Amino acid sequence: MSPLCCCFIVSVCVTALASGLPPPRNVRLTSHNMDLYLRWRPPENLSNQIFYSTKLQASFDSVLSRPACVNTSALFCELSEPGLKLTLLEFGQYNASVRALSGNEMSDWVYSQPLTMDKDTVIGPPMVALVPQGACLEVSVKDPEFRVSSMTNVFGLPQYNINYWPRRRAHQASHMQVRQNRVVLSGLEPWTEYCVQVQIHVDPARNQNSAEASKPVCESTADMPSPPWITAVVTFVALALTVAVVVITVIYHKQIFHFLCPKHSLPQNLPECPHAPLFVPEEQCHPLTMIPWQDEGEHLTANS
Repeated sequence: MSPLCCCFIVSVCVTALASGLPPPRNVRLTSHNMDLYLRWRPPENLSNQIFYSTKLQASFDSVLSRPACVNTSALFCELSEPGLKLTLLEFGQYNASVRALSGNEMSDWVYSQPLTMDKDTVIGPPMVALVPQGACLEVSVKDPEFRVSSMTNVFGLPQYNINYWPRRRAHQASHMQVRQNRVVLSGLEPWTEYCVQVQIHVDPARNQNSAEASKPVCESTADMPSPPWITAVVTFVALALTVAVVVITVIYHKQIFHFLCPKHSLPQNLPECPHAPLFVPEEQCHPLTMIPWQDEGEHLTANS
């Protein structure tokens, strides 16, 4: 048999093997917070166990395809997994492919649409923390962690859309847009619970996907703080009273001492009774003779 005939037979066999298994369906490349996932659905009308192999290709290298997940039964492959050592770039454009394997059969490669990391990734929700400051709330925002690079390296300083409202009164929501990751919400009602939700916004020319908003975080305000001048007046008055008491005590200390500890002893007709009982003794009664009063003249006549 001629070599040309042998090559034809081998190519026919390989094609038969490759086309004998339906390919995976709905192959797509997705990115969330600058990660990279290839996802797919299994072939139709197959009951036996299926394995999958994937590969990644960069737009700047149209020849070389790097293998990723091999002989996996999962319906996805995280191409940004550090263990795969694929070295993704934050501004790179990629496409990926997957094929099904079952025994000696394999399907054709199915390719995803290309994806540009910074333009197509979906930015996740930020972390939000609230700290009450009297009748105000301090809002601290932390950017989501990216799998490749960081928020500031890819998009610069983002804009934060902040919505806040009294709890159970979402129709009274207020809005503000800032670029600082820490801001104080003023003009709030004292002793009221407020809920805050934050969403990151970047330049649409850099990324057209809507970022995910954070879950509402709620915290209560406290009482209105006293104006500074009231605190200063109260402090001054307290200090002045303290100084006045000290001065009076120093100047009139002798008079105060004599007033509290007099030198004169008690009168003689008020003897001290250190052991006097705590109860009043019973009174004693003696008989008394009553003599009627007579005028002195009458009394002398009667005697004569």
